Amino acid sequence: MGQKVSMREYAKIRGVHLNAVQTAVKSGRIHKTTDGKIDVEKANQEWLQNTDPSKSRHPESFFEHGNENTKVSPSSFQQAKTADVYYRAMIAKAKLKKMTGETIDRKKAGMHAFNLGRSLRDLFVSFPTRYGALIAADLETDEHKTVVVLDEYVRKLLSESKELIEREL
Repeated sequence: MGQKVSMREYAKIRGVHLNAVQTAVKSGRIHKTTDGKIDVEKANQEWLQNTDPSKSRHPESFFEHGNENTKVSPSSFQQAKTADVYYRAMIAKAKLKKMTGETIDRKKAGMHAFNLGRSLRDLFVSFPTRYGALIAADLETDEHKTVVVLDEYVRKLLSESKELIEREL
């Protein structure tokens, strides 16, 4: 444990008004020991971790009488505030992209892809019936046999393409 001082003395060490120390104790940002004194080292650490630096009137007022070798880790409050600002910015960016049409709704895109795939499949399946007679006439072969052979190969092609479709991106 470090040096124990009164709230008034801690305010002088800290370079703040007594009211600031009283408010910090009252709000739970720093704690007093059981004898009503303030442990300077512990209070300094709690002050850095639990105080919003943007609300400080003296941003450079680390301890005038404190240890110069003390490493200051980023406070959890400041990290939380930074994360909050970052995520709000990301949400705003996503909303803007959606409003400007840079992004689309995932469900709509999925339905569009499904409908497109089904339409292409239907076109392939109807190909032998639509063009079988024309191909048979060009080749001067039996119309029925040509349609059956075309139908067989189109279905084979579609079943092979199913493997491509089911492969993950």
